[in-house]
Amino acid sequence: MRNALVLGLTLCSLGASAAEGWTAPYSLEGQQGRTFRVVFGKSAPEQVESRLGVMTLLGKKGLATARLQRTERVCQDLCDSERPTCHTVGVYTQEPDTADIGEGLAALPGRLQGKLSAPAPIEPGPSPSTKQWASKDFQVPVDESTPATPLPEGMLPQAYRWTPRADGSAVLDARHGGTEAYSPSVQLAECRQERQPPFTRLVCPSASFLYAKQQLLFASFDDYGSASTAWLATLQAHGQALYLLRVGLKTQAVPGLLFRDGARWRLLIRPADYPLLC
Repeated sequence: MRNALVLGLTLCSLGASAAEGWTAPYSLEGQQGRTFRVVFGKSAPEQVESRLGVMTLLGKKGLATARLQRTERVCQDLCDSERPTCHTVGVYTQEPDTADIGEGLAALPGRLQGKLSAPAPIEPGPSPSTKQWASKDFQVPVDESTPATPLPEGMLPQAYRWTPRADGSAVLDARHGGTEAYSPSVQLAECRQERQPPFTRLVCPSASFLYAKQQLLFASFDDYGSASTAWLATLQAHGQALYLLRVGLKTQAVPGLLFRDGARWRLLIRPADYPLLC
């Protein structure tokens, strides 16, 4: 489950269905003034200038379009092995007459018209109870990686539930799917409950869980990194509300785009496709 929107004209070339309206956001590696570094991954996509020549940058003060200036290879030796790990970034500069967006949060391909606003304030909630959260059924989170990796036939996806114990407490129970997963022992009594309408968050010593009412949207663990389900901003575009999150994955945190698609929730994320550990 360690795994997490492009405009229609770029969807087919990036491996998404033509019926899709959005794709996973790109991470930002740094910025200097009106110039931003967008993480492409291990290598830049083919025909990057025609497919990703324009990006919409999302920042704490708003959004603005930017043009690709060049691509750069970034290498670092993570393990003192003289075999550096490399990835590629795109260097983008905001187009003239666009406003200051402040601290950059993420990038979406293409020209996007919309409005970015701050998230709802966090409201402390009552202590989470076993009666409220315990369940007999496993819940499959709504996060989607890019590209998706299908599970082997007959293997169920990774899922989680709060399982009641005889002493009245509840503990997190994990059903592992087809990917390596880390799920520490988490006691519900050690967590705190927060409301951030329309979401509820359980924040535990080694994990964070984001819910829509009782539906689990995402679970994040301290697994070589920091657990995070932070809500960064809300994007209103094409008559739709999209929630930009900071999603803690194994070894890294990435931006994710959470939204309703008919009756279901979806969370689109783009994990690194290059090694981050020795």
